[in-house]
Amino acid sequence: MASSTSGSSSKSNFSIKPVTVPLPINSLVVQIESPVDFASLKRNKVDMEAFISAQKMAGYFQMLNGPTYVNLVKEFWIRAEVFDVDSTKAQEREAVSRNPSLRGKTRKEMGLEPFHGLEIKSAVMGIPVSITEGVIAQACRMPLEGRFQWNVSSKDAMLDNFTRLLLKGNPATRLVEMDIEHRVLLKIMNECFFQKGGGADQPNSDHKLVLYFLVGCHPINLPRYIMHHLCWAVKEAIKEKENKSLVEDFSLKSSTKEVY
Repeated sequence: MASSTSGSSSKSNFSIKPVTVPLPINSLVVQIESPVDFASLKRNKVDMEAFISAQKMAGYFQMLNGPTYVNLVKEFWIRAEVFDVDSTKAQEREAVSRNPSLRGKTRKEMGLEPFHGLEIKSAVMGIPVSITEGVIAQACRMPLEGRFQWNVSSKDAMLDNFTRLLLKGNPATRLVEMDIEHRVLLKIMNECFFQKGGGADQPNSDHKLVLYFLVGCHPINLPRYIMHHLCWAVKEAIKEKENKSLVEDFSLKSSTKEVY
């Protein structure tokens, strides 16, 4: 499983889907989650069994030892787009702008595909592929349940629990001074849940809260966190494409001289 595809389900019909990510496919680098050797950690007196058992993640970490089909991941990624409430509303507005008589009609009456919930849609070798939270849960071998909190305020009271439990009540405590088990959980979170591409930045408020849940043995909804992470990455890539197009269009207009 790689950071840009956490699972997939496909249909049998053939589809030609345009590229949404403005990068040469050979320039993409697939981030692959790092397998964790819990037996080796335990031999070195770092026992993570209680934390992993509380999260029901044994199957997930077994899955990380499996193969990653890098070329298929890249094919999926360059054509990926998020299908959510905002995108469906945009589709409907566009349909009405083309044909005002469709105003007030259902998506079916507009000739649009039905919306059954959040999806990431793409195509691999012409075959439509979609990712949903359920697909990710199946791939991760985990239940689609547990805590999910995002866009946490830096003043959220829950972060006091992070300071109390992981920093022993002292906000000035450095992360490298945390207990070894907690540092290992942070490393697992950064390399197996929310890959940073090798960065060593401090965790943001959202990641601190996830780390608190892991340390406190409060089950998290990992499939939902992964889905959220993927949707964010896809939208950022498409936004970059749109911004690049705007800059190029502006540059072209600026360089054009009128001849009188």
